[in-house]
Amino acid sequence: MCAAAEPSRQAGFSLVEVLCALAIAAAAIAVLSSASTAALRSARALDMHLGARIVLQSILTDELAAATTQPDVREGESGPYRWRLDIAPTRDGTDAALPPPFRMYRLSASVGWGGGGSVSASVLKLVR
Repeated sequence: MCAAAEPSRQAGFSLVEVLCALAIAAAAIAVLSSASTAALRSARALDMHLGARIVLQSILTDELAAATTQPDVREGESGPYRWRLDIAPTRDGTDAALPPPFRMYRLSASVGWGGGGSVSASVLKLVR
């Protein structure tokens, strides 16, 4: 048999195969980019939440360590966070069981940030 008698066949991909490969690659890129965007958004929300919890803990720790405590409402800002601290005597009857020089206060703090997120906590403080 002669080599010239065989039909020549070129090596390579057809246009349909190339277009199918590009469509699959485009779909994979779309899925991966939306997943990475969602992951970045979740990481940012978690970062803001953890930062707010640190501010909240700091506000309550400072007030618990304060030498004097009086009923008050305080508000302020710390970076991107807005906070509020309410100090009020307890009203649930626990003061009646305390010896006269002692008072019980409820410290309620909340910290919020843009996007509608917020965290809050309450603690009791016994004051002499």
